[in-house]
Amino acid sequence: MLYFLIVVFSIVLADVPSDLQMAADENLPQHVREQAFSRLVSADATDKEYIAEFAVDSETDFRERWIAIRVLGQIRGKTAKQVLPNLLKDQQPAIRTAAASALGDVGSWDYSGSLAELLQDKTVVVRAAAAEALGKIGDPSVIPQLELAISSKQNYYRGKSLWVRKHYVFSLGNIKHRHAYPVLLKTLDDKDEEVVAASLAALETIAGFNFEQGRTKAKQIEAWRRWINQRL
Repeated sequence: MLYFLIVVFSIVLADVPSDLQMAADENLPQHVREQAFSRLVSADATDKEYIAEFAVDSETDFRERWIAIRVLGQIRGKTAKQVLPNLLKDQQPAIRTAAASALGDVGSWDYSGSLAELLQDKTVVVRAAAAEALGKIGDPSVIPQLELAISSKQNYYRGKSLWVRKHYVFSLGNIKHRHAYPVLLKTLDDKDEEVVAASLAALETIAGFNFEQGRTKAKQIEAWRRWINQRL
């Protein structure tokens, strides 16, 4: 009986590395990779711990490690909460990015502060992932940090606005709180057209309506200005 249990246990564990490899293999069809990812998310208690070992192992192929981290975010629970926050400080930007996204999936306000710190990360994709995660979590306390990130010199290159700035604006919209209105009032006048477009989308998300019908973009912006000012 004991031998049987050991064999079964070994078979279960053997599926984890196989599925990690499949989910991380860009040469495989997307549906095959998605199926492998789904099997990992459905892992039992023993497999969760095994997946966590891959997530923290710096010797593991970073693509498989990335998958393990994102799986933990989907699984949520105690293991994810123990492992993911520490990975926000990993040396590899890809791992910090994965950890930020995974914590966004976990969705707890407990990690708002740590994710807000990543808005100042030296790598732009990490900053974008942190912004997206904060939007998923929806904690309005980070609105001031997002406002600072929008105007930070770090998010300009030779005076030109970087693409990440629109992600900060989208995050404000996804948080869905009226405290974002003063920030969005400013970004409506931004020199970056993508930031302006993101501001219109964010306002629509928060307010639940738009001013598109029969209006040019300039008229929409003016209508939003009046609407916001009436509420400040």
